[in-house]
This record gives sequence, structure tokens and C-alpha cells, in this order.
Amino acid sequence: MRVRNGLRIGMLLISSYLVLAVIWWTWSLIAYGVRTVELEKAWLQRDYQHMESRLSLDLVTNRYPGQDKVFWNGASYTCALSRLFDDINQNEHHLQIKIDANQQLSIFGLDEQMAAIDKRLRTNKTKWLGEGLTLGALLLVILGLMWSNLNRILKLNQQQTNFLLAVTHELKTPIAAAKLAIETALRKPEPALFERMLTLSKQNMNRLAKTMDKVLLATRLDSNIAQPSKEWIPIEELIDESLNQAQVAPELIQNIHLDLERSLEILADKSMIATALQNLISNSIKYSEENCVSINIKTQVGNERCTIWVKDNGIGIEGPEKKMVVKKFYRVGDEHTRARQGTGLGLYLVNQIAKMHNAQLIIEDNTPSGTSIGIAFKQQDFRME
Repeated sequence: MRVRNGLRIGMLLISSYLVLAVIWWTWSLIAYGVRTVELEKAWLQRDYQHMESRLSLDLVTNRYPGQDKVFWNGASYTCALSRLFDDINQNEHHLQIKIDANQQLSIFGLDEQMAAIDKRLRTNKTKWLGEGLTLGALLLVILGLMWSNLNRILKLNQQQTNFLLAVTHELKTPIAAAKLAIETALRKPEPALFERMLTLSKQNMNRLAKTMDKVLLATRLDSNIAQPSKEWIPIEELIDESLNQAQVAPELIQNIHLDLERSLEILADKSMIATALQNLISNSIKYSEENCVSINIKTQVGNERCTIWVKDNGIGIEGPEKKMVVKKFYRVGDEHTRARQGTGLGLYLVNQIAKMHNAQLIIEDNTPSGTSIGIAFKQQDFRME
């Protein structure tokens, strides 16, 4: 968690720096363009004023000596001025000089040039803003992808850590308990104690076998090695198989209540669905308060589907966690402080098995407390005889 928070702060700082850099770069371009346009307009205005001053008759006669000072006889006037017009038009700022029929001189093109400069500035602003927004969006997308990948890697590492801690506990505990039972039986070879210690050892070995079966089944499902072999199974037979796999203690059997539709059959792989239901039953017992176990297994047919429900009155699953508990190795809380045994594979296996049967896993709150988890089969996968 500390590493994730550090990365989150680092990514936030980097993102802020890059966004501010793009904003500064875009603003600098626009400011530079505005300043350039202001200078260009000032230069154009200066050219205009300069050309006006050169259009006086005295400047014309001084520039072209030898000509009469009064040019009102038409052709000679036009000839003398044409050389000045050519010189000005070639060296000034695209401003034009013309003489009308009444021998009046005028400069035109200033407004057009000013408008063209403003238009070019607007075009450049749009281009620079577009480049800034595109670059900023691209940076944010890249940073978002980087953060998503880093977050996924951190979560995967956390899940693997949780799994290793859980599996280590699940492997070590039954082995240690079985070893202790055998050593006790060897020290005191009394028949009653010997039988009790062997029974305890067998229970712990069965627990160890279940853990390994879960890990192997998860591997097979991930590798698409396990494929369902479907057949029509009576619901009573399926529930009995699930209870046998769960190895429910005799004192808890009376706390499991069945409410099943008669003559209901499910098209499924018996072993897989029994394993899924066994995980649900084991979780209901595990996450119920001691001496308060109450489990209701029922079937519900309607809306073109059949749902097998396992309901308990345990500690329940918080709203945000309902979508997370079906992920591989996910467990609520911290493995260092979690008291209840488990590997984080139970509901993951249930969800994967349900998907392989085109069924849906449903997780709801039970009333007044606990959790209701159901596997909903489609209409073509169940029948009533």
C-alpha cells in the first residue's frame, strides 16, 4: 500500500508538471505570435506614413530633377511619377500607389494587409491551441496507461503475496497438526487416544488435499485444460455430493436447511458443479459466527432460469467487495491479520465453473444478515420432470 501511494503521488506530480509545461509552451507560442503581429502592424503603419510623406510634389521634383515643377500636362506627369511608383511598390510593404483620372494620388492596401495579418494570427492561434491540446491529451493518455499497468502489476504482486501467505499457512497448519497428532499417539499408545489422533491426522490430510485440489483446478481452468462433461443430474444428488465434499461436521448438518424443487435436473458436469457448491457451503460455514451457523440451500425456478442459492447469516460481503471477491487470490483484509483459513480461490473457482456452464454467479446481501450466493442456469440447462 505504501509503495502504491508513493507511485500515485509520483505520477500525480509528473502529470502536473507535464500538463503545466504544455500549457506554458502553448501560451508562449501564442504570446510570441501576438507580439510578432503587433510589430508587423507597427512596421506596416510606419511604411504607410512614410509613403504618404514621399508623395508630395516637392519630393517628386527633387527625386527626379530636370522635370518641370508643375505636372498638369498629363503624359509628362505620369511618366515622372511612374518611376517613383515602381520604386516604392518594389521596396515597401505590399502597399499600392495609384493616380486617378483627376491626377489625385492615393495609397491603398493598408486595411487588407491589416486584415490578412489578423487572420494569420487567428489561424496560428487555432493551430497552436490544437497542438497544445493534442499533446496534452496524448501525455495524459500515456500517463494513464502507465499508471494502469503499474497499478495492475502492483495488484498482481499483492495477490501473489496473499496467495503465498495463505497457501503457506494452509500447507503448514495441517502438516503441523497431523505431525503433532502422530507424535502424541506414539507417546501414549492407548487405543482410544490412538484412534482419535489418527482421525485428527486424517482430517488435516484431507484439508491439505483440498487446498492442493483447489490450486490444481485453478491452474487447469486458467489453461483451458478442464472441460465440462455435461449430463442430466437430479438436484438432490448434486446437493448430496456437495455436502459430502464439504465434509460438514455432524453437529452442523442439522443447521443446513434444504428447500429444493422436486424432479429438477441440471445439465452440468457433476464434479465441477459439486465443487462449486461445496466451496459456497464451506465459505458459509467459515464466515459464520461460531455456534450461529445457519445455511439455507434452495432452488428457485422462474424467468426462464433456475438458480441454486446458498444463503447464510454470516458476516456478509461489503458492497464494493462483491465484484472483487471473484478475482483470483483476492481476499478481504490482510493475510497477516486474517484469522480465517483460505486461499482466495474459492469464489474464483465458483465463478469460472459457472462461466463454463453458461451460468451466472449472483452475490447478494441476505436478510437480516449474511450473504446469498446463487448460480443461475439458463432455460436449456435445466428441466422439470
